[in-house]
Amino acid sequence: MKFKSTYFRKEFKLVRVVKNNSIAQRMIWPLSGVLLFEICYLLSLSIAPFSYFKLILFAFLGLISGDVTNKKIQTNKMKKRIFTLRNDFPYFAEHLALCVSAGLSPTLSIKTILEIEFSNSKQSSLFFELQIFLSEISEGKSATFALDELAKRINLPEIYRFVDVLIVTMERGTPLASVLRQQALDLREAQRRQFLDLGNKAEIKMMVPVVFLILPVSILFALWPSLYQLNQMSSF
Repeated sequence: MKFKSTYFRKEFKLVRVVKNNSIAQRMIWPLSGVLLFEICYLLSLSIAPFSYFKLILFAFLGLISGDVTNKKIQTNKMKKRIFTLRNDFPYFAEHLALCVSAGLSPTLSIKTILEIEFSNSKQSSLFFELQIFLSEISEGKSATFALDELAKRINLPEIYRFVDVLIVTMERGTPLASVLRQQALDLREAQRRQFLDLGNKAEIKMMVPVVFLILPVSILFALWPSLYQLNQMSSF
């Protein structure tokens, strides 16, 4: 099945723009750090003499600070991407199972889901990855190859398992509907475990201020009158 080529050319242009933006960000942040630190050094010349060593040192510190900041931002974006993918993929798997049960092919099912269910979330990572999948199908690549590339781009264990089962089922010619329903249930269970892990981590983080801040202050307030009285008695 062929889709509109102009539409998917726009999608690939968007992919190239995103890649170019990521390369530009890796260069902009270190350069911005160098510029900021050099400005701070120039402002400090009013209280200290000029030195080439300090100029190079501030540039080096700015370069490191900008690179560390960029890596921190990219790490946060990656964590957010993984969280949204794990949150959206079970929803997508359930709708894919419903569409396949209704008699649609997997490729047409994905196209229908994108047009109906994900029409209001075009900035989501899953929507973007599925658009690339459909564009590869429109170029004449096989569905199994496009699915394998989809799993490699997302790079999550549960989605690898989902894609592997889907590819094996398609190659053997067995019915997809029951397999997809079971995979959707497994993904929902994995999502439930993920939320439980997040809840446990949140509880541990909440214990830190309680143990190291609130509890010592409470003990201090409780013992302070007694300590004060003992101090007064010892002074006589």
